[in-house]
Amino acid sequence: MTIRGLLIAYIVSRINNERRQKGKKPFKPIIGCELFVAPGAKEDKKLGKHCKGYRLTVLAKNYQGYRNLIKIVSNSWTNGFYMRPRTDHHDLEKYHEGLIVLSGGIGSEVYSHVVSDDITGLDAAIKWYQQTFGEDYYLELQRNVDYDLKSDTPSDLMLEQQRVNTTLMQIAKESGVKVVATNDVHYVAPTDAEAYKVQLCAAAGKTMDELSSQMPVTTCWLRRRKEMCELYVDVPEAIASTMEIFDKVEFYDIRHAPIVPAISIPDGFGNERREKEDNYLEYLSFSKAKQIYGESLPEDVSDRLKFELQIIKQRAASDYFLFLQDVVNTAQSELGVWVGPGRGSSAGSLVCYCLSITKIDPLKHDLLFERFLSPDGKMFPDIDIDFDDEGRERVLEWLQQKYGKDCCAHVVSFYKYCAATAFSAVARAYQMPVLRRASIYHSLIDEPWLSIKDAINHYPLIEKRIHKYGLPLRAISTLEQKTWGLGVHACGVIVADEPVSNWVPVSTCSIEDSKGDEQIVNCTQYDGWHVESSGLVKFDFLGLKTLSQMRDICESIKVHYDKDFDIEKIPIDDEKTMELFQTGHTDDVFQFSSKGMQKFLRELHPTSFEDLVIMNCMYRPGPMDYIANLLRQKHSKKAVKYMIPCSEKYLHNTYGIIVYQEQIMMLSRLIANFDRSDSDLLRKTLGKKKMNVLSVLKSRFMEGGIKNGHKKNALEKVWSEMEEKGMYAFQKSHGVCYTWLAYQMAYLKANYPEEFKHVIEKYNTD
Repeated sequence: MTIRGLLIAYIVSRINNERRQKGKKPFKPIIGCELFVAPGAKEDKKLGKHCKGYRLTVLAKNYQGYRNLIKIVSNSWTNGFYMRPRTDHHDLEKYHEGLIVLSGGIGSEVYSHVVSDDITGLDAAIKWYQQTFGEDYYLELQRNVDYDLKSDTPSDLMLEQQRVNTTLMQIAKESGVKVVATNDVHYVAPTDAEAYKVQLCAAAGKTMDELSSQMPVTTCWLRRRKEMCELYVDVPEAIASTMEIFDKVEFYDIRHAPIVPAISIPDGFGNERREKEDNYLEYLSFSKAKQIYGESLPEDVSDRLKFELQIIKQRAASDYFLFLQDVVNTAQSELGVWVGPGRGSSAGSLVCYCLSITKIDPLKHDLLFERFLSPDGKMFPDIDIDFDDEGRERVLEWLQQKYGKDCCAHVVSFYKYCAATAFSAVARAYQMPVLRRASIYHSLIDEPWLSIKDAINHYPLIEKRIHKYGLPLRAISTLEQKTWGLGVHACGVIVADEPVSNWVPVSTCSIEDSKGDEQIVNCTQYDGWHVESSGLVKFDFLGLKTLSQMRDICESIKVHYDKDFDIEKIPIDDEKTMELFQTGHTDDVFQFSSKGMQKFLRELHPTSFEDLVIMNCMYRPGPMDYIANLLRQKHSKKAVKYMIPCSEKYLHNTYGIIVYQEQIMMLSRLIANFDRSDSDLLRKTLGKKKMNVLSVLKSRFMEGGIKNGHKKNALEKVWSEMEEKGMYAFQKSHGVCYTWLAYQMAYLKANYPEEFKHVIEKYNTD
């Protein structure tokens, strides 16, 4: 029982933009859900007849109806789940406003009463729904079962459906309730039937032969208007009701601006919430900055804070930073949780650093705020935070206690078929021999980005075997990117001031905690990107095993060596630590433990923290090809030659090689006077190879460079290198953060080897 409302809204928005450009009428979506209605109270978990619930079709007529439908669906999961999510008459009556209700087809209350000849129950059910929903209640007619093609006679199910329709049309005349023509849709087109059957086989653990012997031939595709009119030519009023329902449904937008839970702000910072948040964030940022840089702030610090705060204010995001500051501060000072130094581009924010959301000084490492939030962009900030594994659970528990369990939820993730899993599902259903199936599956899974059509173009043998064993290639292709299961987002959680079910439908799901115990938690029914469009903000709180290991090692050090030991205050140039990296003895050191990395460390012989950041960012597919050049440049006795001398300012620490995205951004400003927004656009465009935009940016780069006195030939070479490296350049913000974690782990291994070994062995055993 799920609603895919936001996905529909975005598809419709895109379609309507195209229709408006062509002067056509807008396309109007109708958001609804098939519910299961418990025969009594939804909380009643006694096993009995129809305990799974009767089917009922409910449509949202307007925005209020959409909000009410969300409530009904959420309650059915959190309070009414018994074998499946179930609602009841109480909730349907409580949240009836703005809803259109269709009686349902096979398995509905009305249908079941007719089949069992329970006229009393049938009359009572129709009367209740009619009283509750008035003219927005309709009796469904369905003709979706075909003749048995082998004998050319109606199937038992079709005869049953005809009987139900006859009874409902008679009751409709007597009660004044209108009938409506519907179709039980399970797939889009007739050609998708094969793929649908494969999905049924996968769910039931059956083969296609077993399934076909048990199923009547059905027409469960989305019929066109002409088909429906022909099918119900004898009941024109049923078709008229379809259009009547369409006309009743209003246009409404279910998207919303970001909703961040409020935190307590002292008096004296303004009156309105937005004003108070902006002022308080500015106060905290400058106060903390003075503690870090001194009472008389350097000009670059003050200017940077003013710039960042202005962008944050423009995005109406002050509450977001204040909330995360509260989470991180509470986690460390009250809950005893280990928090990482930062991850991703948020480490480029001086505001984040001053608020202790991150622990890396962006000014010291040439990290850019506009890599995090572009001045001309519109995206809401996205800050990911690492916690130790057990600490993450304590943070989530604290959030539930502070804001309420109903105001917190995990985020759903959808498992989708790729070429390999789609092939495997079809192959099982058609009983392809296991060994043949396995060999093709492994060929496909090794290149998961390939579609089945691309795969058979690359590997003709796959197509030959698919045809040899009679597998429908179309079914494999149809299944690709279809959802086959639900899970829980690895780190995404929702926190709000009010129940999450006020904004999106909620379900329940099972997760495993850090101790391996099962927990039932609330989970949104929209995935990460779509849930944020509803207004709810997805916070990515990650559990990081490295932090758990560091915590345990440091606790042991405090017990046996130094009770005041602080891993955040270790020297960044410790000799033992650098020697460990230089010799490649980095087993079990975060990000640096692979044999390939160890080989390059020995060849590079890093002599500074910056060297470690370079290696961490280059030891990846793509930039790895340039490591040989890095080694040559570092160990060469000749000075690095720069095509444009002033570029040494940003390339000196990387031996003349472009390693980071931030370097490309800063070089474009230095050489060609790009502003912050243009330099970020260049970074994005190089990464995505948008040639039409690149050609414009190149012209501006050449023009700006020539105005600054640089030679055209040198500019061409610099541009070519930026274009070449732009596809692979790594963001330095993330590289610095995770290299600092790696350095801390290496420091512990180099200086406290016994404690390090003991804890690592414990984790490896667990």
